[in-house]
Amino acid sequence: MSIHGSGARPGQGSSAWLCTTHLLMHKVTAGGLHPVPACLAYSADDPFTVYLDSHTDTDIPVTWELSRDLLALGTQERVGVGDVSVYPGHGRDADSLYLLLTGRDADGEAETALMRAQASDVEAFLRWTERIVPPGSEPDHFDADGLVRQLLGQDIGEG
Repeated sequence: MSIHGSGARPGQGSSAWLCTTHLLMHKVTAGGLHPVPACLAYSADDPFTVYLDSHTDTDIPVTWELSRDLLALGTQERVGVGDVSVYPGHGRDADSLYLLLTGRDADGEAETALMRAQASDVEAFLRWTERIVPPGSEPDHFDADGLVRQLLGQDIGEG
């Protein structure tokens, strides 16, 4: 399976995505809940990152890069500062996971979206990622040379 989106993802050319899940999130607004189709993706080529593609009100999905650790911790307690915060629901809302996402629109203005997902769906996805790359073993899967090549835009050894 693969995912489609606007953002460049490390490792796209070197292997297939090993874990994806499609889910229906909801954008939380003062007017209520608005359904947002989304996809979570994970690859051992980028073992620290989970990609979230959300199909809001654009034809091309918006892609967020999330720390796998941040997403996992967010299922238990409120975590994150800056552009991404994650926290669990409580009481009757206990099977909800909230993501507060802040970014910039085309004009450079800050935009914030509060998204709600089923916590059980995200937790199941995270368990699959842990089978691919167990927590703590991420450095064994990280391709530092590939990152340097990507940053330099050339093959190491050229020059």
